[in-house]
Amino acid sequence: MKNLSTIIFIAFLCLSMLSTAQKKKVAVITFYANKTIDLSNISGAADLATKNTSLSEDPNFNLTEPLKKLHKAFFAEYKENFDFEIIDEQTVLNNEAYKAFKPVYSQGKNLITNSETTVAIDGYQAIPAYRDNVKALKSVAEALDVDAIMFVKLSFGFVKTGVGSFGYVSIQARYSMDLYTNNNNSIFQFNEVAGSKKKAVMVGGIPVMTPKKIQPMCESAVEKLMKDLNKKVKRLAKKANRKMK
Repeated sequence: MKNLSTIIFIAFLCLSMLSTAQKKKVAVITFYANKTIDLSNISGAADLATKNTSLSEDPNFNLTEPLKKLHKAFFAEYKENFDFEIIDEQTVLNNEAYKAFKPVYSQGKNLITNSETTVAIDGYQAIPAYRDNVKALKSVAEALDVDAIMFVKLSFGFVKTGVGSFGYVSIQARYSMDLYTNNNNSIFQFNEVAGSKKKAVMVGGIPVMTPKKIQPMCESAVEKLMKDLNKKVKRLAKKANRKMK
């Protein structure tokens, strides 16, 4: 009986070791917020676009705190839903291949400027999940010895309520989390949105574009976004876990 117990224990230990050995590894390669707010739901007027650019470049428009809250929730809660191992952040951030990587910041009609219109968690580069970047990051994935790379981004857009040039605008927070294999194949592209409780009056069809008005709406939208995000990531993880086996 004693021998049987020993055999069962050894078999269980071997299975546990095999399961651990086969666990896929993932590197979070970027974690940033885009400060340029999407205007497509309200207006494409040149004057508004200019004000939007000025806002995105204004150091007083600081999205660091809501981004930090999202980052903390990701590593404390969201990542626990996945069966694969998300490697330690410092392993990524201290890797020489990662530090030397030069992202592209334009693809088609998409354009961001790293230093002026984005804010990233300390140590991370702001890397858009453009196809050229995904392909170029293959060498970084190999240097990190991971099976897949993950992009996490927070962005914002205006949502209008009212008629014509009258009415209100709120801010919609947009969370995106994209996972690609180290061979550039997409595993999932997850997007979730939530609107701010706070609103601002439009003047002549244009919202007041100041940090004092816009930042509280962004923070309100992120708070609402985070309320149900863990449940939705859990549902996503079930599908992702199957694909990563």
